[in-house]
This record gives sequence, structure tokens and C-alpha cells, in this order.
Amino acid sequence: MNFLSPRLGQFFSRTEKAQRLARRPEDHRDEGSAFARRAPDEIRSRLREGWRHFDRPSPGWLREPSSPFARGTFRCRSVRWSLLAALPVVLLQLTGCTRGSDEINFPPGASVLRIADVDDVPTLDPAAGYDTESWTFEQAIFDTLVRYGDGNVELEPDLATSWESSPDARTFTFHMRADARFSNGRFVTSDDFRYGIERVINPATHSRGMEYYRGITGAADFAAHRTAHVSGIETPDPATIVFHLDQPDPIFVHKLTMPFTAAIPREVADKWGDDFSRHVVGSGAFMLKEWIGGQRIVLVRNPYYFQKGLPHLDAIVDSLGVMPELQWLRYDAGDLDAQLEMPPAEFVYIMKTPRLRERTLKKTTVTTRYLGMNCQMWPFTDVRVRRAINYAINKNKLVALLNGRGVVATGVLPPNLPGYDPKLTGYSYDPKEARELLEEAHLSHGFSFELWVRADATLLMLAQSIQQDLALVGLQIEIKPVAWGPFLEAIRQPHTVQAFLTAWEADFPDPENFLAVLLGRDQWESNNDSFYYNADFQKLIDRAGDQTDLKLRYQLYDEAEKVVVADAPWAFLYYPVTYAITQPWIHEYTLNPMRPTRFEKVWISKH
Repeated sequence: MNFLSPRLGQFFSRTEKAQRLARRPEDHRDEGSAFARRAPDEIRSRLREGWRHFDRPSPGWLREPSSPFARGTFRCRSVRWSLLAALPVVLLQLTGCTRGSDEINFPPGASVLRIADVDDVPTLDPAAGYDTESWTFEQAIFDTLVRYGDGNVELEPDLATSWESSPDARTFTFHMRADARFSNGRFVTSDDFRYGIERVINPATHSRGMEYYRGITGAADFAAHRTAHVSGIETPDPATIVFHLDQPDPIFVHKLTMPFTAAIPREVADKWGDDFSRHVVGSGAFMLKEWIGGQRIVLVRNPYYFQKGLPHLDAIVDSLGVMPELQWLRYDAGDLDAQLEMPPAEFVYIMKTPRLRERTLKKTTVTTRYLGMNCQMWPFTDVRVRRAINYAINKNKLVALLNGRGVVATGVLPPNLPGYDPKLTGYSYDPKEARELLEEAHLSHGFSFELWVRADATLLMLAQSIQQDLALVGLQIEIKPVAWGPFLEAIRQPHTVQAFLTAWEADFPDPENFLAVLLGRDQWESNNDSFYYNADFQKLIDRAGDQTDLKLRYQLYDEAEKVVVADAPWAFLYYPVTYAITQPWIHEYTLNPMRPTRFEKVWISKH
């Protein structure tokens, strides 16, 4: 199927010779050959020439109604991609270009960080965003009371200068700095934080962050429109905010690090309503300059940012809809300053090349990759089927496909999370056991189902591996690649998606953020995308959530995790290890185990 956009005609004529050269058989001698390092200089120069004459690639398949991806009709019974063997052609098929007249012009000498992403940003509204793409920019545009360090999960002040909590972990008082301003020049007050959290609690906002703040006294009355404000949020003066909780919550301060709790100027949010995401105003280091859907997002420095001398950057330009293979070509040509998603084939070459390896950054994240199964849709209503899926998938093979960038998962909680149980064994690779379980479920002849996956080359490769494994036990998968935003929306709808491939990165360092948030009954149509429910499990996480004794808290969560592993609403795949590569002229670009990279301290040297 050809996804070549008509707008690419001129670009294609500029690069068709490059493509012919790149398709020479000798350029693909071994599996996963790296086009960028083998190709003659002429190829690179022609590709760069095309990029100079046209703006950043935009994903036509993300937004054109005629696209099979947009219609949701594309199916892959056997995905036989040869992305790297015909890389330039594939890149042209998957991307579009806009004319260079749309290029952003910065003053000479401006310090501009250029990055790229596969998907468009779902939203910039802190009440709505709950994914790494959105949070990358939300945490640059908005401030919270507290935050994590650039490279760690230690609590640090953001707009709060200090805070204290009561001995029973039910009252939290924050004292704010007085010099913080929004990018429109208005000073930030405690009312702006109260308003931001009330937007999240308000059911009309449909925020997936609501569950974190339901424990604030008066939240239920406010959500039911019985009160004008949440009674448990007090703002005695512009620089003080006090939270009162119904039950003890020893990790409440950690929940205030999330963008959900950012300070929001009410007059701006009320003016734009549902369109606030396109007109955001925050007090963070950067402010929104431009957002062209599917093409690029541009942030520029906030002149009123409270930290003197920061940010170092004048602007950030994120090209949207750029597949990792094309990102690598552009990085190798010096057109991108950093790349987070390195293609597996290129990763091997990078790590074997000293000058490139020394530019890489590595971080073991607090993340679990899994295949979710909708427990309310046949055949995943049967626990034997769900266990069979777990036994049938060769997880070591998945990690091998990623060049070892992961650890085989044994359960829900990743190793770096407090409460992780190293003795949990999970499911080994055992096709024989899988077939026996299917026979017990009267499905020895197999069945077919759809597996939804984000439209990304690496994830499609993993989905194909799973497809092959399940075929060995008689199960047929239809792989359905979907753009990130529609994917997130679809999996939360009941009786819609049978199975999906996704991952969860911790928001704060506590088992609650996985077990209660992703698998609790009250999270149906919010974050419990497997629509899982077990009464015993629910009782355990409810008891654990109120515990201030961390030893007992973790013990209860450990018991709850064992229930989940036995019920197998997920196929537990692996815990990812993240790598990034930056250019030699990029400094202070830091990976965080639980958050996207922050840009305030990133700086660019002359090159």
C-alpha cells in the first residue's frame, strides 16, 4: 500500500537518485544494515538538500481521512516489514513535507534545540494530558508546587519554597515563592493552583488524573456541583495553599509533581474552554509559539520565568510524524540535536562505534511493557486463555530484538519501584503449557483477535514477534497499527479493543501508581484499560492505599500483585531500558527514570 503524499513530488525528484543508490544490494549485506553509515556521501547530501527546501515531515497518515490508518481498516495478518532494506522509500511513503516558506526564522545565533517525534502531541492541557508526549511539553510550559530532580526522583521545590505535613499525613501546607509569573506577565498565586486541581476534579474535564485527588476533603461535593470550591483546598493568602485529606496519604506530595496540579490562569482557561490546549499560558521556562498539527510544535523562552538565567535555550522545535529511521538519518546529518528512539538496527552500530557510543545516555526507567487483554471481551473473559497467552510469548526474544534494551518482566511492578518483589516468578516461555490451557478452555483449534499497537516501526516489530509466537499455539493475530492519540482513546472504551500493546511509566515511586491506577475497579474507562476486576485484589489495594506504615503498605501491595499475576489480565513482557543519543554540542540533556527530559538547563555550544 502506497502512502506517498502528492506533496512529495518535488522532494522525490530531488532524492530519487539517492534512493536508487541506497537500494543497491551491497548496501544490505546483513540483517538490520545501517543505511546511514553505508550510504555514499551523495545520498546524505541529497537527503539534506531535500530537508532544506522543505519543512519537517508531517504524517499524512495521521490526519488524512482517506488514510487506512485514519479509517481504522488496515490489518496485518503477517507484518513483513523491510524498513531498513528499503529505508528511503519507506520513509517517503510514511511522511509528507510542507513548503520551506513555513520554516520558522530565528535571529542569528539563536540557541534552538531541534528534536523529533513519531506522533503528534495529544494535548498541552495539563488536566487532559496523561502520556509522555504531552508531559514532555506540559512540564516545560507549566510549573507545579514540587517536582523531581532532573535525573532522579528526589522531591525538589518548584513554585513552593517549603512545605510541611501533619503527623497523620492528612494535612499538607505549602509556602510559595512570590516572584513567579505566567508568560502573560501576571503573578502566580495560590488560587491558580487551586483552580488547576479543581479543573482536574471537575467531571466535565474528563481528566484521567481525577483519581489522584479524590481523597481531598470536599472533592466529591465539588465534583457533584454542590460546592463552588473544594473545601479541603484552602488558600489563606496568595502565597500559601493547604490541602486537607479524608484519609492518610503518605505519598500525597509526590502526586503534586504531576502536571495535573500545575498552576493555571483561570481567565485564560475560561476564555478558550476546550481549546485551551492550543492557547496554553503557564509559568514554566517556555511558552507555546506555534503548534501545527502533525508537523511541528515550537516553544520559545518565557521572559518572565522565575529562575534567573534560565532557560539557556531560546527555543525548542519538535518535528512531528518522523519515524525513528528518519530521525536517525537526520541526526546523523546533524539536522537533529538529540534522538530518544534509536532504531534497533542502528543501536548495534552506535554501541560498536566509540565516537557515537560516548554520546549516548542510558537510564533504567520505572516502566513495564505489557500486552493488555480486555477481561470483559471474549475469549479473554477466561483466565485460562489469558495465562496461555503469557506462556506462549517468548519474552527473551522480544528483549533480543531490542538489542538487550530491557529485562524480562515477571509481574506488574518494575525493579526500580519500591515494593518490587524479586521472588515473583511470573510466566516462563512454555508453548506446551499454553496449548494445554487452551485445550482446557475448549479452544484447542485456536481463535483470532486484533492486537492494537501504536503505529511505530519498533512496536510493529515486537507485535510481529508476538504474532509468530502465538501462531505456534494456533492463535491468529490481526495487528492493527493506530496513531497514538486515537490509540489511547480507543483502549479506554469498554467492549472496543480486545488486546493492545502498551507500557506504563511510573508517575511517582509507589506501587499504588501501577496496581491501583491501572487495575482498580474505579479506573474502568480511565486507566484500567484491561477492564480487570477481582474483589480480593480490590480489598488489598484499598487497605494498602491508606497505610502510612510503608512495610505493611508494600506487603499488602505484594499480595495484591500476586493475585494479578495469577489472573493475568496482562501478558507481562519486559521492563525497558532507555537510551538516547545527543550531538557533541548538546549539554545538560538528562534522562529521568520517571519523567521526560526537562529542557530548562539544556544548552548548546558553538559548532
